[in-house]
Amino acid sequence: MKLKTITPLPSPSATSPVDSGNGKPFTETPIHSGLNPKCRSTVQLDPKSFSKLIKNIDTFIFDADGVLWLGESVMPGSPRLIDYLIKHNKQIIVLTNNATKSRALYAKKLAKLGYNPQKMNKHNLVNPAAVVADTIQRSGIDGKRVYLIGEQGLRDEMDELGIEYFGHGPENTVDEEGGAFMYDIKLEENVGAVVVGYEKHFDYSKMMKASNYLREDDVLFVATNEDETCPGPNPEVVIPDAGPIVAAIKCASGRDPLTVGKPCTPAFNYIKRKWNINPSRTMMIGDRTNTDVKFGRDHGMKTLLVLSGCHQVEDIVENQMNERDDMIPDFVAPCLGALVPEQPHQIYY
Repeated sequence: MKLKTITPLPSPSATSPVDSGNGKPFTETPIHSGLNPKCRSTVQLDPKSFSKLIKNIDTFIFDADGVLWLGESVMPGSPRLIDYLIKHNKQIIVLTNNATKSRALYAKKLAKLGYNPQKMNKHNLVNPAAVVADTIQRSGIDGKRVYLIGEQGLRDEMDELGIEYFGHGPENTVDEEGGAFMYDIKLEENVGAVVVGYEKHFDYSKMMKASNYLREDDVLFVATNEDETCPGPNPEVVIPDAGPIVAAIKCASGRDPLTVGKPCTPAFNYIKRKWNINPSRTMMIGDRTNTDVKFGRDHGMKTLLVLSGCHQVEDIVENQMNERDDMIPDFVAPCLGALVPEQPHQIYY
């Protein structure tokens, strides 16, 4: 059986490869649709085709790291794309799976990197910390406390809603070499939920406490996200995300969490309640097929993968070969900057 292929649209530069933003050139490798002829194909976008596409889109949801920025640096060309969409009166939402900072701090970061502060502010941002706090508040744990494994972003968002928590920061473990702490662990009372996200102080003691709190069936188990890694400026360095921490507690407790970040439904429900989006006229744009693309596909949105972060064309092909239609984007582009003309007067209609 032969592979079905499609011819991609012309790249933004017909004479030279485009840097996708992560140091890797974007090539015009045809994107295969897999062994199943019914498998979704992915279309490459350029400024002209994108300008036609946005007529059918009211809302654009952007991932952040690897899309709008990479580490502490702006992704070249991304502010230009955002300004282009603002000019065309599009609704913009930023949805990151990073819960280490609050929405307010991410808004300051966007402004510092040159994004429009009127349109890219706290009120246009969603992260798992905000969704976790909203989930806990809506769950009605009424007066009970949260055992928290997570960074400042989670604490800030729970403070804003008046949720009481404990457990964050380094543990005061004694006699680690002898292992006696394992038999004398001290557990707090009146715990209504265990919240797990990325935390640099995560250790065996925290895993043990979380697992023991979760022995009670009425204690909620909520996770920020299950990303295995996060992108960084050095592609040769693996940066573990919250996923490995969540997996450890899942394994030890024997329980599955309610995960609120992409690609899971709580983040979508949060956005739907707040902005009343029409999924069929919404596009999810991100750099990962297993979170961003799957989130869009699972919730009826159009999807665009940019190659400036984690996943590349090879990952699309692999998903097509494995018939993972839920992780195959509708569209692909090297980066956000490749979707708009470099000169403002070059407008396509």
